[in-house]
Amino acid sequence: MGTWQWNDQEKPTTTVGVRATAGAVTMKDDPQAVQRPYVFVRGYDSRLHVNWWDGKAWHWSDQGTPAGRTVIEKVGAITVQDNPSAQQRPYAFVITDDSKLHVNWWDGSKWHWSDQGAPPNHTISRPLGVTTMKDNANAFTRPYAFVITEDSRVWVNWWDGTKWNWSDQGAPSGQQVKKGVGVVSVQNDPNAVQRPYAFVQGYDSKLYVNWWDGTKWSWSDQGAPSGRLILDSVGVITMKDDPNAFTRPYVFVITDDSKLHVNWWDGKAWQWSAQNTPPGRVIERPGEALTMQDNPNATQRPYAFVITDDSDLWVNWWSLP
Repeated sequence: MGTWQWNDQEKPTTTVGVRATAGAVTMKDDPQAVQRPYVFVRGYDSRLHVNWWDGKAWHWSDQGTPAGRTVIEKVGAITVQDNPSAQQRPYAFVITDDSKLHVNWWDGSKWHWSDQGAPPNHTISRPLGVTTMKDNANAFTRPYAFVITEDSRVWVNWWDGTKWNWSDQGAPSGQQVKKGVGVVSVQNDPNAVQRPYAFVQGYDSKLYVNWWDGTKWSWSDQGAPSGRLILDSVGVITMKDDPNAFTRPYVFVITDDSKLHVNWWDGKAWQWSAQNTPPGRVIERPGEALTMQDNPNATQRPYAFVITDDSDLWVNWWSLP
C-alpha cells in the first residue's frame, strides 16, 4: 500500500521565491510513457519559471520573460500534440505588463516566447482560461486562450491549424463580464470534435457560459443557486461516466453564504446542487477542482478543494457506491 508524501520543491533560485502559480500540466513523451508534471510559476522577479520532472529528478528552469516585458498574471497552461502518437508539448499563456497575451511554448527541442498581442483596439484586463480543441480523434490539438478586455467582454486567441486568430466572444445579453470562472472542452463521444465552454461571472453575480455547439457560439445564462449570489469560483471540470460517454461540465462556485455549490450537466439538463460546507466550518477561499478515475474504464469522479475559515484544506468528493 502506498503512502502520502510531502516534497519540498524549493524555489526557482536561491534568491527568487514563488509569487504565484501560473498553471500545471502533465507531459507524456509518447502515448505509452509515464506522465511527467510541469508546474509553471511567477517568481518575485516577475519572470516565468517551471518546476518539472524528467523521469528521475526534479528541475527548476528559468523561462524568462518576453523581450522587454514582465509577467504580471497567468492565463493558464495546456499541452498540445501534433498527432495522437506525438510527444505532448507545454504551452504556458501569461499576461504581461503591457496588457498583452504572450505564450511560452516548447517545439519539441527548445522553448520560445510568442507575442500574441491583444484584441484589435483593446487591452487585456483579466484572464479567463485556456483549453485545447481537436477536430477529430487523430487531429492536431489546437490551443484556445480566453481573456477579458478592458470593456468587460470576452475574447479568444485561437490556433486554426495554420495561423493565430482573435475572436470577439462578446458578453452575456445585457450583462458585462466581471471575472473568469474557467474553460473546458466537451465531446459528444470520443471521436467527436471537442467543443469549448468558457464560464464567467457577471456583475450581477450570476454564472454564464459561452459555448460552441459545433457550428456557432452561444451565450447561456446559468443563473445562480436559488436565493443566492456567486462570490467566487473553485474550478471547472468535465466528467465522463465511461470512456465512450459524453463529457459533462461541472462548475464549482462559492456563494454569498460561504457555501459550495455546483452547476452541472446531467446529459439532458443543467442542475444546481448545494454541496454545503465542511461540518462546523464556513468556506473562506477557493482551491481547485479535478477529476479522478480508478481505472481507464471507470467513471470519472469530481474532487473540489476549498479552504475554510480556520485555514484548513478540505475536499468535497464523489465516491462510487
